[in-house]
Amino acid sequence: EIRKKHIAHAVHRQFYYKDPPMFVAGKRQYLFDETGRRYLDLWGGISTVSAGHSHDKIREAINKQLGTLQHTSNVFLHNKVNEYAKLMLEKFPKESRLSCIYFCNSGSEANDLAIMMARAYTGALEIVGLRKAYHGASAGNLPLTALPLYRKHCMPIVNVSQIMSPDPYRGIWGGSKCRDGPCQTLRSCDCQDDECHAAEMYAQQYKDHLFHVCPSGGGLAGFIAEGIGGMSASMMAPKGFFKKAYAITKEYGGVNIMDEVQTGFGRLGTHYWAFEYHGVKPDIITAAKSIGNGFPLAMVVSTPEVSEAFANSGFHFNTFGGNALSSAAGIATLQAMDEDDLMRNSDVVGTRFLEGFNELRSKYDIIGDCRGKGLFMCLELVESQSNNTPLPLYHMMALHETIKNHGIIMGRTGPFGNCFRIQPPMCVSADDADFTLGVLDTVLSDYVSGNIDVEKFKSN
Repeated sequence: EIRKKHIAHAVHRQFYYKDPPMFVAGKRQYLFDETGRRYLDLWGGISTVSAGHSHDKIREAINKQLGTLQHTSNVFLHNKVNEYAKLMLEKFPKESRLSCIYFCNSGSEANDLAIMMARAYTGALEIVGLRKAYHGASAGNLPLTALPLYRKHCMPIVNVSQIMSPDPYRGIWGGSKCRDGPCQTLRSCDCQDDECHAAEMYAQQYKDHLFHVCPSGGGLAGFIAEGIGGMSASMMAPKGFFKKAYAITKEYGGVNIMDEVQTGFGRLGTHYWAFEYHGVKPDIITAAKSIGNGFPLAMVVSTPEVSEAFANSGFHFNTFGGNALSSAAGIATLQAMDEDDLMRNSDVVGTRFLEGFNELRSKYDIIGDCRGKGLFMCLELVESQSNNTPLPLYHMMALHETIKNHGIIMGRTGPFGNCFRIQPPMCVSADDADFTLGVLDTVLSDYVSGNIDVEKFKSN
C-alpha cells in the first residue's frame, strides 16, 4: 500500500507480474523471497548484478571503506579513485586510446555526459542514434530513447534523430548469415560468409540520413549506439555494420560513442567490451550497471582530445562520481570478476543457453527468434514463425508469470513486449542453463496445449 500510494507511480503501476514476489535476500545467481523460496535470477537487476548477489569480496570492501572514508567531494584528493582509475584503464586496449575517465552514478548520467562531450569536441549539435535503442530515461536521453513506451509528449526532440535499426530479424535487410553468434534468423539472405550485404545496406541508409540532416557535410556531433541492444531485446547488428557506420561518422566530422552500459565487463564472453567484439575504435564509451555489481556507479571514458576539448568548454562537476565508497565498490567488482573468471563463464554458459534456445525454436513454432552472445540473450515469441506477428502482450504476461512460478526470474522487453530478456549474474552455471531450458520446455508445451489460462491476464 505504501508503494502504491507514495513511491514512483510511473514505475510501480507497470508491474511485471500479476503476483510480484518480494525479495529479501540474494546470493550469487539466486534471490530469496520472504517465505524463503529460492528463485534463479536470470535478469540480474536488469543486467546489473555481474559478480553475483552479496558477493563476499565486494561486500567486505564496501564495509571496510565505510569504516575509514565514505565521501568527500571530488574536488579534494583521495587515493581510492586513483587506484580505481588505474585498474580500470588496464581493461582497455592501448590502441583504443581511451584513457580519460569521468566517474558518475548511472548509465543515463553517463550518456548525458557523453553527448555533452561530443558536442564540445566537434562544435556541432546533431546526435544520431538507432531506432528501438535505449540510452536512459533522463530529459537529455529520452529523445535518443526511440521506444514507444518512453516517448513523452513533454520531451522536446531537438538536434536528435534516429536511423533504421540494423536488425536482421525484423529489419528490411538481413537473414540467416548476418549474425556473429550461435543463433541466426530463420529467413534467408544473399549475404556471403565474408561479406554481409545487409550491413552495407544499413550503413548506406545511415549515410543517406546524414546527407539530409547535415546537408553541408558538417554539423554532426556524434553517433551513439549499443553494441548489442538492451531494451531492443538483444538486437544484434549484421557483421561489419559498426565498422562501416563508424567510418561514415568520421566522414561527417562526428565522434562515435559506444554505449557499453549493458554489454561491458566481459558479459559477451569473447570480449571485454562490445567495441572490441565489433572491431571498432570509439571516441567515447559509456559504462554502468555491471561496473558496480548493483552499487550506483558509472563512467564515461574518452580519448585525450575529446576530454581536453570538454575541459576547455566549461566547468564540469559531479558530487558523488568517484567518491571513496563507490571507488572501493568498483575496484572490488573488477577484481571479483577477474578472480572468478566470469568472462570465460559467460562464453561457456551463454553458449549452452543459446544452443538450447535453438533447439527450443526448432520444437516450438511460437519462438520466432533467439539471439544473443555470451550472457546477453533473448527469446522473441510470435503467433507463428510463418508470419512473425508478435505474441499478444497478455499471452506474454501469462507465460512470464508461469515461468516465475517455476522459480525463474527473467525480463520482458522489446518494442512489442514479446521478448524474454535473459542477462543473469555472470556466475550462473551450466546446471542453471539446463534447468532453465527444462522449465521453458515445460511451460511452452503447456501453453501450446492450452493448459495455461491466458484470459485472466487480458486487460479489461
